[in-house]
Amino acid sequence: MESIVKSVGMKLPLRAVSQEASPFFSGDNNGRPKRPDLLSRFISTPHTADLQLLQRTVRLETNSKPLLELARKFFRCYQYGAANKPDFQWRIICQRDPQMQSTDVPFSAFSDAGVCYVNIAQRGYLAVDLESREAVGFFPDTFVDGETRFRHRSPLDILFCMTAASLGLVAMSGACVGVKDRGVLIFGPPNSGKTTSAYLAAKRGMEFHADQVIFLDLKGEVLRAWGDPFPAVFRPQTLEFLPELRQSARRSTYSELSFFYFDKGPMQSRRARPVTPVCGLFLNRGESSEPQLTVITPEESVARLGECRLFNEDARFDAQMKTALTALAAKPIYDLRYNNDPKLAADVIEEILE
Repeated sequence: MESIVKSVGMKLPLRAVSQEASPFFSGDNNGRPKRPDLLSRFISTPHTADLQLLQRTVRLETNSKPLLELARKFFRCYQYGAANKPDFQWRIICQRDPQMQSTDVPFSAFSDAGVCYVNIAQRGYLAVDLESREAVGFFPDTFVDGETRFRHRSPLDILFCMTAASLGLVAMSGACVGVKDRGVLIFGPPNSGKTTSAYLAAKRGMEFHADQVIFLDLKGEVLRAWGDPFPAVFRPQTLEFLPELRQSARRSTYSELSFFYFDKGPMQSRRARPVTPVCGLFLNRGESSEPQLTVITPEESVARLGECRLFNEDARFDAQMKTALTALAAKPIYDLRYNNDPKLAADVIEEILE
């Protein structure tokens, strides 16, 4: 599931999860010894909130008030207007783990029909049941302390991406900038310049909607695109082009990789809103000394957009995915080949939105 490590350009393998029932139970009424509640199923979750996410509602239940406040802060740009009946339920347990001193820990992902699972270090996990529209999770409170979203990957954004398809959204790996209600969706392989060109375009007055995940939202025949609430992620070499990031971005790591988190909130509207895609733009960095902009056919566009899916969803969402990608491919889709300077990509984006 690419959302887990999208910021460092990696993909995790999806492996089948056994459908056998878990052997871990709290105990029984026959006096036999209780087994440890390793899945934390019997811990009370008295703190609740109905979170608004892209005009949907998710009910969060947790045992941790700090986690509840973190969730409200993490998704604050969506928290306006009246909440509707919950479309999904998250139940998250957060407890102290003295053995875990850092959130720089390995993640691994698994999936099976109707089930998605993410393992976090030795004891943490997130699990989503698509049939019941419920998710459960357990992770140490280290992920909640301080400015956790600018230190390491937050389980909240992983869970959000795991839930998106059930909420009628199509998650795409890409960036998005816009002017008012019009937006350009930016795609390309890792290190193609998506984040940097979007940042440079935002410095010219555009709104920085996304640099990691775009959520396509098709209602009727109207295609909209939402940005992500996550920090922007820059590679260390980007600081050579953008030295100001040394002061405004925060260095972080994942395994042996290093990168910088940047709060793009000041470049966004206080209230998140969708944009109407004007076009899609594929970036191909370092493939031409002079900028070359070409139009991609709708047939080729569908195939290339399909490769930009955040991860392979459950088969029940195939029709939803196909409809959204076909609607996007009906827009002009361009291929831009350019040298190593993302400013050229920002120039093209600015010209398109004028």
